Amino acid sequence: MRMTVVAEYYDEPAEGINVVSKTLIDGMRARGHEVAVIPPAVALSRLPRLLLKPAPVTIFTHGPGPRTVLVSRILRSLSRTRILWVATRPDLGACPRWLCGGRSAHAILCNRPRADLAGVASDARMLTQPIGIAPERLVDGGQAPVWAARRRDGVPLAVHVGHLRRSRGLDRLCEIKALLGDRIDIVVVASPYFESDPCLMAELLAAGVHIDRGFVPAIADVYRAADLYLFTPPPETEGAIELPLGVLEALACGLPVISTPFGALPEVLAGTVGVEFAPSEDFAQAVVHWVDRGAANPRPAGLPNHLNAHRITERVLELASGTE
Repeated sequence: MRMTVVAEYYDEPAEGINVVSKTLIDGMRARGHEVAVIPPAVALSRLPRLLLKPAPVTIFTHGPGPRTVLVSRILRSLSRTRILWVATRPDLGACPRWLCGGRSAHAILCNRPRADLAGVASDARMLTQPIGIAPERLVDGGQAPVWAARRRDGVPLAVHVGHLRRSRGLDRLCEIKALLGDRIDIVVVASPYFESDPCLMAELLAAGVHIDRGFVPAIADVYRAADLYLFTPPPETEGAIELPLGVLEALACGLPVISTPFGALPEVLAGTVGVEFAPSEDFAQAVVHWVDRGAANPRPAGLPNHLNAHRITERVLELASGTE
């Protein structure tokens, strides 16, 4: 089957959406499908070409946001391509009213049913499927991070992987250090590709949080060098995909997780051993309780089967063929 995928494609993606896109595109190609990739930023300028020679299937993996809805509406009106959204991070709050209520996507693969998706794709068929990660992504590099050598006996080491931005709730890490002091060590492995908030960085360092901005060839080494993963973004923010990459990678490496009830995490990880949820205002205290329990804390058995991203390829093919 010939298909167009509107996505960013990188050989070594670091962002959650791009990891999903690569897994899907590689999975389609491995099954013998002809896949053309168009970056989302140029989707509007490529519309004439897409309309002149439409693929039988057009897949969007970013968002969806207003631009995805607009391009989909035009393609739906003027071509016979079957339009599919892989809803990694719906961002439809700013969608103008004239884009709501009409026909856009034929089908949507999503982590959970959402009224905002139905509101911009009135007749779309929805398939609920957690958009996870590929387990083989978490291959050991055999080299523990430099900071792992500074570990202190009997002191747990907690880690967070992501952007150094205030919207990520990283001020909670300062609260944790204020409560626990030397009873815990915390490392933030920050993206080397995105600019960090200098004021936030200064606050974290002053609180005793270690920051690592170096490139990590094998991210699994980071998780396997730690005792606990902390995911702090407030649930009301839209700064990460619905199933954040760091949480899933930590689980795949058997690392316990304490997270805010962000995105689709509470529904998808309900009852998962080694995962705790705490609202932002209680987050620091939840970490204190975790440290107090010590060896009694359970560890995850690995990535739950329903979060294996290779399932996405099968579900997308079902939606693309209309056999779901």
